[in-house]
Amino acid sequence: MKKITYQSDLNEIGNSLMDCLSQIKKEGETKELKFEMLLKYGRVLFLKNKIEKAYQTFQQGAVYAMENNITEVKEIYFWTARCIEETGDKNIALGNYLMLLENNQYSENDSEFVDAILDRFNFFTDLEDKIRDYKLKRDEALKNPKDLLSKLNKFLKEKKI
Repeated sequence: MKKITYQSDLNEIGNSLMDCLSQIKKEGETKELKFEMLLKYGRVLFLKNKIEKAYQTFQQGAVYAMENNITEVKEIYFWTARCIEETGDKNIALGNYLMLLENNQYSENDSEFVDAILDRFNFFTDLEDKIRDYKLKRDEALKNPKDLLSKLNKFLKEKKI
């Protein structure tokens, strides 16, 4: 299969989706192939400007990945953030992009992924204020967690257990 990029067009992604479906038909559906199919189908929908349907497909892919222990999910989260951005909720999209950069360890192989995120920042105005607000909210959430697991984690860190 030809490698698709973050800048691939509808034809390239559509062809890659068809290759994926052919591979499923020939070899049977594996967890990885189904995940790849959901990701590519979501991208096709996104490029056809069916943003809500693409968002639902990416969400389905994220849930499928969690249920099937698929760990390489950063790309599906990137495209989910793109859908959020396209629906106009740029603050949430920016927060998602920042979390993707913050939460992952990257190697040289991930430069295209990091570049794709950094390219999205070109579409935001007042970026400095948004990043500062995001960091303040993140720090507040770390200092005063709302869910039980985060509260327990904070307690254990404070007690150095």
